[in-house]
Amino acid sequence: MKAIILAGGHATRLWPITKNRAKPLLPLGNKPIIDYIVEDINDEVDEIIISTNEKFGEDFEDYVEEYDREKAKVVIENQKTEEDKPGTIGAIISLIEQENLDDDLLIIGGDNYYSFEISEFIDFAEKKDAPANVVYDVMDKEAAKQFGIVDVDLRSNQIKDFMEKPEKPPSTLASTACYYFDKDNISLFKEYEEHFKETDIPKEQYLDEPGRLIEWAHQETKMYAYSFTGNWFDVGTIKGYLEAVSSVTDDNIIEGETNGCDIGENVVIMEGAKVERSSVENTIIFSNAEVRNSELRNSLIDKNVQIEDTNLNDAIIGEHSSL
Repeated sequence: MKAIILAGGHATRLWPITKNRAKPLLPLGNKPIIDYIVEDINDEVDEIIISTNEKFGEDFEDYVEEYDREKAKVVIENQKTEEDKPGTIGAIISLIEQENLDDDLLIIGGDNYYSFEISEFIDFAEKKDAPANVVYDVMDKEAAKQFGIVDVDLRSNQIKDFMEKPEKPPSTLASTACYYFDKDNISLFKEYEEHFKETDIPKEQYLDEPGRLIEWAHQETKMYAYSFTGNWFDVGTIKGYLEAVSSVTDDNIIEGETNGCDIGENVVIMEGAKVERSSVENTIIFSNAEVRNSELRNSLIDKNVQIEDTNLNDAIIGEHSSL
């Protein structure tokens, strides 16, 4: 079995923090987000393919070397900007062709943090001998309206339907970016592309919508849902990122200098940062930032930022900014 970690996005929702930094390489506790995934799947697969864009290729190569992930290799997608992005499904199709993949595949988004055991999902999928999708039980029908939702036969766990952000959710099971495709069904990706080429749906949509693949594929072959509760975070917003940090840390991480500060919960102050006479809560302050006489809440402060006499809430402050 081989694993594909999708890490080719440009994470525009977290700009400017991610303008020059790949989202899967953002720190989460004491290591990058992607390493939680790599560590979890390392013993389950023969090879890990990190699919990314040219802009961040070298950064991922450095990650593989620094963390000594011998099973991992970096493959560059043919894109330089968000506009050139081949889309999630497009990237998988290109990678299958480029690497001539003919193995069972575990496919997972590189910016996800989850609390289920990947080995249990793989066991589930292998016993079904069919494609499978990890689904997260959001427990509430109102909350389910914000996700791609799968409808499942509760006796067999077979997927019956998929709906994107439905007004009337048939279940509370949200599709996540974690999939298994047995080698006999890898051809589904190409068949999917050929099918939608003949429709009026724009290419940039059908090649970038994993939910549409599930919606189509479950009608072509049996496809199953592996459900879990616990923690799942798509680190694509300030809220999601800070919640993920809180879930993996038992206490604040204070590596920088603080003087006369009121430090609340879920605070990360990285090495080289200096914070004086300030109140900080639910905030990440990157290295070499300087904060004085300020109040920071629910915010991300990039490296080399200078902040003085400022109140911030739900803010993302980019590198080298001065406030």
